[in-house]
Amino acid sequence: MSDVSLSSVLSFLDTDDAATVVERVRAARGERTKRSDRDGRTFLFSAPGDESQPTEVVWIDVEAAFDARSVEAFAERCADRGIDGTLLTTGDEEQAMETLALAFAADDQLDEPDEDGDRALLVDPDEVERPIDLVALPDLVDALEDADLDEDVIDEYHEPHEPEFEEILDEIDAEEARAAAEADEAENAGSGRALALLVAAVVVVAVVAALVLFGPF
Repeated sequence: MSDVSLSSVLSFLDTDDAATVVERVRAARGERTKRSDRDGRTFLFSAPGDESQPTEVVWIDVEAAFDARSVEAFAERCADRGIDGTLLTTGDEEQAMETLALAFAADDQLDEPDEDGDRALLVDPDEVERPIDLVALPDLVDALEDADLDEDVIDEYHEPHEPEFEEILDEIDAEEARAAAEADEAENAGSGRALALLVAAVVVVAVVAALVLFGPF
């Protein structure tokens, strides 16, 4: 196993890989899952092994790009179906928490609308009651460790996302070499133009001098 941290590996995963990791956690708990991709969003329906219908749906977005209106609509659909809703992200936890709070904050927990109609929280996001849960990076790390899947996930996913230090240095050296070559080329091109202009000027001076000395034919 690599000495890279699990949280570092998870933070590099795209949404598809993150969903696969969550599926493995749920399978280790004896749950069945079904993934659904709709309008560019990834949802994971989950049910205990003895249930025929899903009891939870997880909206997975590694970039925490949830918006308050969509989160509110998601919660309403979950409530209509009688299932639990969860947001899961490996991105900015504070941003996700604030978005979740904005979706369900009471009127007295919000500031007056600004010129764009947006309202800011007047309270800590934790003070806002919300009907759906948030699973962030630390929670996913704990879940993988509890399921004894942490080493497997690190071994499987860290290589594509953690280039060797020497490879990084080689890329930097190559980029610097390209930049130096382009600079030399530009300098040489400039020198060539200057030399051509100088030669042309000398020719002109010579012609003028000849005319002055010998006059017209």
